[in-house]
Amino acid sequence: MPGKMRRVLFLGDSKLQVNEMPVPEPGPGEALIQIAISAICGSELPSLRRGMWSDQYSNDGHEMAGVVIKANGLRHIREGQRVGLQIMVGCGHCKYCVQGDPKHCVHGMAYLLDGHSEFIVAPEMCIVPLPDDLDWDAGVLLCGDTLGTPYHALKRMGGVNAALVAAVFGCGPIGLGFVTWLKFFGVYTIVSEPDAYRRTLAERLGADLALDPRNADVVPHIRQVTNGGADLCIDCSEAEQTLSDALDAARIHGHVIWVGEKDSCTIKPTEQIIHKELRMTASWYFTVSDFLEEVEFFRRHLPVSQLITHRYSLGEAADAYERFKSGGTGKVVFDYPLQFK
Repeated sequence: MPGKMRRVLFLGDSKLQVNEMPVPEPGPGEALIQIAISAICGSELPSLRRGMWSDQYSNDGHEMAGVVIKANGLRHIREGQRVGLQIMVGCGHCKYCVQGDPKHCVHGMAYLLDGHSEFIVAPEMCIVPLPDDLDWDAGVLLCGDTLGTPYHALKRMGGVNAALVAAVFGCGPIGLGFVTWLKFFGVYTIVSEPDAYRRTLAERLGADLALDPRNADVVPHIRQVTNGGADLCIDCSEAEQTLSDALDAARIHGHVIWVGEKDSCTIKPTEQIIHKELRMTASWYFTVSDFLEEVEFFRRHLPVSQLITHRYSLGEAADAYERFKSGGTGKVVFDYPLQFK
């Protein structure tokens, strides 16, 4: 076992460095995992700007997969096993935890972070075995925000079918994940995204119409081409305007999914929701049972390979975040050489 490892440290002011740290030791009920791949998520950027705000971790990386190197008293996980990680840590005993939903633990939920590291310690409840037919790319995408969160949201709304027309507002990694699922299920899909690279990528993933909200009045355009509004509108952006646009672009009796986190926004409930009798679904993260279902769709040829557009080594972390912040990417990942297999 190595005594040292490298991990990313957020310094604040959008600066970071890769430091050498002692390899952590797993406590009872925990495992030491050698990371094979980790992915950057847009939700990390506020912490990158703010810097490390807890002495318990050094970065907000939370999408990762790897190999169990050391298991300390685990019941169902063995050393040498390939695993993904879901990052919500609950008590394991309340009504939400026993339903497989630790993010809503009534006793308080914690996050498993520090994923941009060569090794990480994780409790057993966070460790998800990866089937042998999933490569590392599929593992981190399916057992992570990019595909897990959109699938959970679509499942919560009751599912979709090819008779629907959907509009996706914001094509960061989550929005691109929605496009991937919608096209897999045969849904006619419109996207609204200001970044040219991501609009083009959305089209490669199957979007039928890609609009630039900087150069087009998106809501009237969507209402015109859909003859009154989209059946399903999905807000995937942190921008305040996109939820209002999603509500306006939805048809009467339509459905709006809200996953784009934002501190505040202005909507008109009577005009935009009540009088249109809209249904709304708010959704956050995913569950292990969602992942098991995703695997079955992957085996039925759910396309995932094009979602990852840029790859870096951990030592290139500063360049990776600069590229990701520019907007001209899909999913950005770090690849790690496996020392112990």
